[in-house]
Amino acid sequence: MDDEAVDICDELTRFSDAQAALLTSRGLVYLTDLKLDGNRHGTIVAASYADAESVARRRGRGEKVIGRMAHGFLHGLRRRLLQKVRGTGSWCARATG
Repeated sequence: MDDEAVDICDELTRFSDAQAALLTSRGLVYLTDLKLDGNRHGTIVAASYADAESVARRRGRGEKVIGRMAHGFLHGLRRRLLQKVRGTGSWCARATG
């Protein structure tokens, strides 16, 4: 698995900032930890913790759901992840959709 594939496991890249903030405020965004080459984070949009875990398992990348994302944490994480993925295809979108 290359770094690019790990870095773009952020479902929030599919949404505008306003949409991502709304999803987060409603408790629908789950933060994940990818235990590959250090700690990396991704996000899963899901109706429940169990649904988020199911998505993480289907991805098959050792991803672990660590909890709901808080709105204050969203902006910094989103900016870092988007900087890493600009100009690349979305690996997670291809794997899950």
